[in-house]
Amino acid sequence: MLKKRIAALAMAVVMTCTAAAPALAAAPAPQALGVQEDNALVAIRIEATDNAVYGSPVNVTIRATPEDTQYIAVVLGISGQAKGFVTLLLPEKVRILLELIPLPASMSADPANTRDFNLYRYLKQLIDGNDVTVLLRVAEELTALMEILQYYAPALTDVVNGMNDVLTLIRRYLPEGLVTHIYLDEQPVDAGNYVAGAVTLSRGDMNTGGLAIFKVAQKSEGVRQYWAQETPETMTAEEARNFNFAAVVEVDGAVVQNPVVTYTYRRVDGLFNGLFASSSNEVPTEPGRYVQTAVVGGNYTTQNISRTFTIAEPA
Repeated sequence: MLKKRIAALAMAVVMTCTAAAPALAAAPAPQALGVQEDNALVAIRIEATDNAVYGSPVNVTIRATPEDTQYIAVVLGISGQAKGFVTLLLPEKVRILLELIPLPASMSADPANTRDFNLYRYLKQLIDGNDVTVLLRVAEELTALMEILQYYAPALTDVVNGMNDVLTLIRRYLPEGLVTHIYLDEQPVDAGNYVAGAVTLSRGDMNTGGLAIFKVAQKSEGVRQYWAQETPETMTAEEARNFNFAAVVEVDGAVVQNPVVTYTYRRVDGLFNGLFASSSNEVPTEPGRYVQTAVVGGNYTTQNISRTFTIAEPA
């Protein structure tokens, strides 16, 4: 299937580039995309918004020395709600290069958004929302295109090499089997801890920087939770099975749909249960007195709430 897609893509590119030859002839030479000095000493500094909080804009910026250094940066969500988020950040010159390679509108997944369809938009279409393993497929398609687009082959080679290096970086910081969602040129949003790194696209560069750790805090201002339904003092096991033990989370007065809330139940009647009983996340059905606690997580945080209820002995 992949070979058929690459063949179709190559044929489409040949036809489109032939029709667009004047525009391509005016494009900047691909040699301008790399650092020309062999074994250049490169410093890459990654900065993120200070004191970032969920719901406010988060901006990760890359500063490279020399300024014309080309790179691929990757931001990984490693904990909290951000865990599994991956985004690739491209410098402007690399993005412009990819935008200068036109592709047929028929290759767009969105029929209503086909104007000026190009290789950058095609790669974003392939990458956004998929698992990180899609980078292997993207690199293969770019490799196949290099044989067709000889004018851009040197620069595309650097992009492919950069993607392979980024995969190594991702595998270093994210555990095997983790569900991931990868994006192209999207900024972090969710609360959690992030690791950001960058790799240069020139194999001759000696990279002396390019690693940062930052955090997006959970939103607490304007967040509250309360019980969806008040428990009676005593209920039967059957009533407990059908009772709504959920909590409602509101943010700035609006109810959050499908909030991240952890519920624990601890039996507290009797000396043994009161001192040594362990907590459970399952709704109890055995007779006894219990304390339920709700803890808001994910992108929000607020004060925990607790309540006590009793499941009566069967009649």
